[in-house]
Amino acid sequence: MLQIIHPRYHHRFAKILKRASEHIEAVFAVDLKKVDSTIHSYDLVSKLNLPSYGRVWDGRGLPKTGLLMTVLGVIFVKGDCATEEDIWKFLNMMRVHAGRKHIIYGEPRKLITRELVTME
Repeated sequence: MLQIIHPRYHHRFAKILKRASEHIEAVFAVDLKKVDSTIHSYDLVSKLNLPSYGRVWDGRGLPKTGLLMTVLGVIFVKGDCATEEDIWKFLNMMRVHAGRKHIIYGEPRKLITRELVTME
């Protein structure tokens, strides 16, 4: 992480990481946990009690709720009201495109509009 922070701010890294962690927790409901202090390794741990470990279908496929959390994060950042255009603009920056199969999410428009909205 220090490689992407300008050297002028290296001495403030701990404060930057703490503040970023607080924002990540507020938007995505995940905690930043230190895994190994000797190599400064961290892990993101969900604070949500998600059904099926975040899978859309119990026991099948990869977790899909990361996309849901991203969409909810965009809505939150936009003041609790985001247009479909806002959401797709952000998802496109993540290389998630409507109508194009994604390695984890499959066809994202279908996942969002048909499957995530019906999750219990």
